[in-house]
Amino acid sequence: MLCLLCDVYIFFSHRCDVVDLMVSKGANINSGDHFGNTPLHCAVEKNCEDVVKVILKTRVKEMNKANNNGGTPLHLACIKGHKHIVGHLLKCSPDVNLGDITGFTPLHEVCNEGNAEIVQLLLKLPNIDVNRADKDGNSPLHYAAYRGHIDTVPLLLQQPRINLNMVNITGNTPLHMAVQKQHYNVVALMLSQGNVEMNMKNSDKLTPLLQAISGGHFGMIHNLLSHGADINAVDNNDNNCLHLAVRKEAFHSEDESLGGILDEYCTKLELSLEDKLSGLVVAEYLAYHGANFYHENKQNQTPMELIENAGLREKMQTFFPPPLPCKWCEENKPTITFRPCGHVVLCEECCSKIPLKRCPECLLSITGKYGVDGSQCDAESIYTCTICMEQRWNMVFECGHTTCKECGNQLDRCHLCRKRIERKIIIKQC
Repeated sequence: MLCLLCDVYIFFSHRCDVVDLMVSKGANINSGDHFGNTPLHCAVEKNCEDVVKVILKTRVKEMNKANNNGGTPLHLACIKGHKHIVGHLLKCSPDVNLGDITGFTPLHEVCNEGNAEIVQLLLKLPNIDVNRADKDGNSPLHYAAYRGHIDTVPLLLQQPRINLNMVNITGNTPLHMAVQKQHYNVVALMLSQGNVEMNMKNSDKLTPLLQAISGGHFGMIHNLLSHGADINAVDNNDNNCLHLAVRKEAFHSEDESLGGILDEYCTKLELSLEDKLSGLVVAEYLAYHGANFYHENKQNQTPMELIENAGLREKMQTFFPPPLPCKWCEENKPTITFRPCGHVVLCEECCSKIPLKRCPECLLSITGKYGVDGSQCDAESIYTCTICMEQRWNMVFECGHTTCKECGNQLDRCHLCRKRIERKIIIKQC
């Protein structure tokens, strides 16, 4: 009953004397209404700063008392953006990391709302948990990035304990969230951080780059590639960036000056400059940056096959001819991508036999070798028998293909090229 009476006086006249009188007469300052709201909740909601101070002077015992939604007075003050009331509440040392029924802490609330002043107040607290996750696994930074709050995101990034690569239950990082909602300035800000991981995949195996291409935002694409995003990443259907690009009719960019980057690619295809942000021109740009027009997805489709205009497809094939067979065996399709040059000149089988330190195409030092799915080919995987996938291979046939001794002894024909096996050579691996 007190909460309702208090709410009436607060709403109409801010009568602190009435509240003071009721408290002096023994009213229960911690009682709640049928929504679970206490008088303090009511005063906070109506932004009655004087009444809040009166109630706090009574040494209210349950500063952290939650209403039926799990919200404390501090939650409510953060949602409403009442900066001064937040300051008064913080002086009483509430639990600033307490979550409501959705796991939202007060910091989640203000980052979602984008109130930079209150964010600053909360971040000054030594015990604030900047990485606390809600029930969906989202941190405060996830929400600030998702909402595009360009004033709030920098405050969080300045925190020494911030985890800017934290993933939620769908595998999305804050960078994924900003790209998904196409907040260009937030994406640029996050990419400026030295420890941002831009090649993490969500539950759909989408990297931020693949998301940017799906969303048709060329400015983000260019920025991500400039910071080293993996152009050969594939999604859960094995689509690479070109599969996604050629299917889009048009791209856009908040930074109009970036459109000039595509002029030369547009001219090569003999298209009007009005078409420079078309999906095909952007695909050409991506291919010149190392994307593969002949990568097959799970439907055995290549991006080149998806180009509907026969004339433009022929021009594109002239610029990007089909890959030559493996430089070593001259039979298999090359599948291993060398980093950082991006050349694909060897098949996985041959790559496992040759201890290359430099790319045979450009002689650049190799820092990593990656398969068609974008996964790194470590030493164990490339030396594994391709039949049992357990033992290391130690038998080589004349055709050049390998197995372990146990599997090879059961074969009359090579399991890969089907040539008759004339000799089986046992080798000792180091």
